[in-house]
Amino acid sequence: MFEIHNLSIKYGKKTLLLPTSLKFKEGKLYTIYGKSGVGKSSLLNKIGLISEYDPKVTYIYDGSKIDTSNKKVVSSFIAQNIAFIFQSHNLIKDLTVYDNLKISLNFFKLSTKEIEDKIDNILSELGILELKDVYPEDLSGGEEQRVAIARGMITDKSIILADEPTNSLDSENREIVSSLLVKLANKYNKIVIVVSHDEYVINKGDIKLHFEDQKIIGMKEEPGCNSQEEWHASKLKKHIRLKVQKKRKVPPLPVLLLILISFTVSLAVGSINIQSLFSSKYQRLISNSLENGFLVINDSIGLGTSKVIDDFQSISNKEIHQISDSSNVYKLEPYIEFPSMGITFENAENYLKMSRDFSPSLSINGKNIHLSKNYSVQPLFDTNTTQRQIKYFDRTTNRGIFVSESFIKEQKLEDIVAGSEMTLTYYVPINIYESHIDKEGRHYKSDGDLYVKEEQTFKILGIVKEEYPFSYSVNDSTLFMTSDEMLKIQSKYVGAESKQRETIDDLLVKEWAPSAVHVTVKDSKDVPQEINRIKKISDKFSIVSSFENYKEFNKGLNYIKNFLLIISFVMLLLVVAILSFVFYLINRSRKYEVGVLKAMGYSTKHVFRLFILELFNYGKKIITLSSILLLILTILAIQMFQLEVVDIIHFYLTSIISLIFLTFAVLMISGLIPIYMTGKQPIVDAIRKNR
Repeated sequence: MFEIHNLSIKYGKKTLLLPTSLKFKEGKLYTIYGKSGVGKSSLLNKIGLISEYDPKVTYIYDGSKIDTSNKKVVSSFIAQNIAFIFQSHNLIKDLTVYDNLKISLNFFKLSTKEIEDKIDNILSELGILELKDVYPEDLSGGEEQRVAIARGMITDKSIILADEPTNSLDSENREIVSSLLVKLANKYNKIVIVVSHDEYVINKGDIKLHFEDQKIIGMKEEPGCNSQEEWHASKLKKHIRLKVQKKRKVPPLPVLLLILISFTVSLAVGSINIQSLFSSKYQRLISNSLENGFLVINDSIGLGTSKVIDDFQSISNKEIHQISDSSNVYKLEPYIEFPSMGITFENAENYLKMSRDFSPSLSINGKNIHLSKNYSVQPLFDTNTTQRQIKYFDRTTNRGIFVSESFIKEQKLEDIVAGSEMTLTYYVPINIYESHIDKEGRHYKSDGDLYVKEEQTFKILGIVKEEYPFSYSVNDSTLFMTSDEMLKIQSKYVGAESKQRETIDDLLVKEWAPSAVHVTVKDSKDVPQEINRIKKISDKFSIVSSFENYKEFNKGLNYIKNFLLIISFVMLLLVVAILSFVFYLINRSRKYEVGVLKAMGYSTKHVFRLFILELFNYGKKIITLSSILLLILTILAIQMFQLEVVDIIHFYLTSIISLIFLTFAVLMISGLIPIYMTGKQPIVDAIRKNR
């Protein structure tokens, strides 16, 4: 027996049914009739527990009280005991007749064969077996009504609630349906409650209930049950398998939309990771392009030049110690230059005349070549950028000379190839002499180099590229030698011939000391810090470094990086907006399904699981297609950035992880919001308001 106590119905402030008690016995067909608008359908919804929860109403089934405040208990009770045949049919529009019936059977432990047999039997009994694979929109009103009846009957539940079940049927089918309802009650011992205007159906009722004047007339007094035992579900599966229906007539994601979404998603994810890759890749490039060394010039005259002028005063031993006094400093080397003409102890008196008449020359492979300007041998310091600036002929030795590419072009030295030799005269600094310079009315101390003349043949080891950024000499880039080799050459003469006299032209001769030193630091990132430190030692120090170029380069890179970042986030927001909008609309249009499913006994949790599984399948499609598009982007990134294997793997895996997270996060949030909001509504409202 199914008992309902203190049942009342209100619509706004209007009372449709005064508090009443109803008792329904198994094996009986109850027909409820009354005028239109009296509240018959509302009464049926109340009986079937799909209206809004009313704490005043008590439901008892077979002596057990149903806890209607517990939605899970209500869902389980409906799933196990109540089948609805709705007036408006409420079939899921894009599922076939077969799938509309099958979705009602998910609660029961049935094999695929048993499910197919049950569906075939009920459809045959209603004369619509041939409609098994037809969609609701292709059914007539009568056919759709019979499918709705089949869905209500197929689960073999103990309580059948039918709202105008013969409304759209012809006389023949009305007879078939009416007979089925009678059969369900009388033969199969079901409680069948029918709301109808049809006199033929009303008269089929074992008990006819007239709904008028806010009362139910005709309910016989039946002894109730005083048991207060709570009702518990017993027949349902513990874990309901909610299979995603794959035969939807209108797939939520048409192919073109799927491709568009996948393309946008892959582009957004790829652009974010390309931006990250660009940033890290070029940060390494910048770090490598920033030389881990710089030149400190003692600009004692205040010329503000990046060239090492012979008249600059030498750096004191104290200052050299201060410059080197840092854990970041790896190496400190004097700047040495071997010019093609220089003052010696021998030519000091005639130097000015000699320098005016001097015509520089050298020979390559024995061929003498006159030059249009002076040259000098300048030091190549061993930093992280040096080797990239040289086209090597021979890497096996450092004993030789390098020729500047710009000097070759300017002097038309066309015969320089691997194995070439160069013979030249050069001057090695061995002492300095003290002097002074008057500049703009001011008197500045200075000193100049004293040299020893040398002529030697060197093997040409390579060519210094034209883009070599450092030109420390007033002679510009001409010839180069490694700084270590230049120190070795100088050390031979400094020990043997230095300070032959105490003075030269009344100028004091002193031990040689550099007016510029080259500082090599352990890590190029420490260059800015060391430059700032050394500038504080003396305000006369001028620093020549790639750091200024680095700052400009880094500034430009940051513009590019920030632009890419903005584009990436715009793309990301676009993806989130598209996915959110599409799946919100898709599931918003399917909100009535939530009500239909819950009327079958699906709990909100079960409905969520069903939609999550569908969203998961959509997500898999998007991710699969997006992964293919990301692979194409990866190939493009390889071409663009010349990536290493580690970078490729990192880029692709990071993109895939981002893709999975982004897709599922957006799908779940946007797709489930309308479902969640609908799940909070009373079942009857979820159906009526979202149909």
